[in-house]
Amino acid sequence: MRGPSIATLVVFVVLVLVLILLPGGCKQQIQANFLQFVSPILKTGSSVQQGLGGMSGGLKKLDELEKENRQLRQENEQLRTTNNLLKTLETEVNRLNKALGFRERSPFRLIPARVIARDNASWWNTCSIDRGSEDGLAVDMAVVTEAGLVGKVATVAKNVSSVVLVSDESLRVSVSIEGTNEQGIISGTRASSNFAPDLRIRFLTKTAEIKAGMQVTTSGTGGVFPSGVIVGTVKQFTVKELEGVAFVQPAVDLSKVQDVFVISGIK
Repeated sequence: MRGPSIATLVVFVVLVLVLILLPGGCKQQIQANFLQFVSPILKTGSSVQQGLGGMSGGLKKLDELEKENRQLRQENEQLRTTNNLLKTLETEVNRLNKALGFRERSPFRLIPARVIARDNASWWNTCSIDRGSEDGLAVDMAVVTEAGLVGKVATVAKNVSSVVLVSDESLRVSVSIEGTNEQGIISGTRASSNFAPDLRIRFLTKTAEIKAGMQVTTSGTGGVFPSGVIVGTVKQFTVKELEGVAFVQPAVDLSKVQDVFVISGIK
């Protein structure tokens, strides 16, 4: 093995001496040929370096995009919150406008009040409002909204009153049914706080031509409730052994009522 190794070393030394002794032009030609030979390797290395640089730039752009995305999500959430608030305010303004318009159109003198308390055990029986004797309220005054009858004042204190609702079975209201000569007494039925009680009109004639969709209003009989206040609409009419009975859908959603008016007289 030593023979070939010595020969290789001799050849290498000779080549080095030749390169040293060669004229300048020949050296440059040999260097140029060598550079041409290794250029693919140099290009490959440069491409790898550029690729790594591009990847680094790409990662930087991804970080920036992720940051922008977080900012956009935050702005979107803020806009959604603002939009919900505006919708709530719009609903409140519309509700107050309806109430104001009803007060101006109504033939009655109306005292505005707000429901401030309701008991789960008597959800469909009573509620409390923020007006009392100092505001001119008295027992048996009718309580309404722009939609129709709510009930009547039952107990009055200085700055608060209790209202018995039309859905309470103890409240009896004399009513008329549109398009007929029929009059009867409407009242609620016993129910739990989870389900709205039925309103029923009793003492109707068995031959009465009463149909679903007919409007029910107060008749004014008895002096507590003025005539013409909407109570609800007929859902069904049935004939019992001694009388006709109509089932009525209340005009006011008693589960959601917030603002009411107490009728204190005629304008």
